[in-house]
Amino acid sequence: MNKIIIAVIIFGFFISANFAWAKFPDDLPGPHLMPDNKLYFLKIWYEKIVVFFTFNVAKKAEKYKTFAEKRVYEGKEMIKKGKQDLADKQKELYKYYLNKAYDALEKAIQKAMAKKKEEAAKELEKQVEDIKNKLKESFKIW
Repeated sequence: MNKIIIAVIIFGFFISANFAWAKFPDDLPGPHLMPDNKLYFLKIWYEKIVVFFTFNVAKKAEKYKTFAEKRVYEGKEMIKKGKQDLADKQKELYKYYLNKAYDALEKAIQKAMAKKKEEAAKELEKQVEDIKNKLKESFKIW
């Protein structure tokens, strides 16, 4: 019986949390789970899942940046409550998310540069074909 009650409570949490996150995904301060809450790990899991299912690299970087900003807010709130150890953990999470955002942006830049190189190569190939065709035509004229 206790297991069923716990399962219902957790399920209800996910339903209500998804409702709030679905409406305001990047709104600060976000869901009201703070680092001193026992269920805070669910918030971190949720963020990891969101990032995992974000396939656009630039959007992934934006999500990491948003999550980093949330960690700053939470760190400040922990300092206000006098919980320096939790504030320090938030600082580390902030750095982690910013590094992930930086890495994602680097990947986005590399993909964009590769795409530009491919487009430039295709354009050059098209120009080479045009020149070859003109050369063939010029040989026919003579």
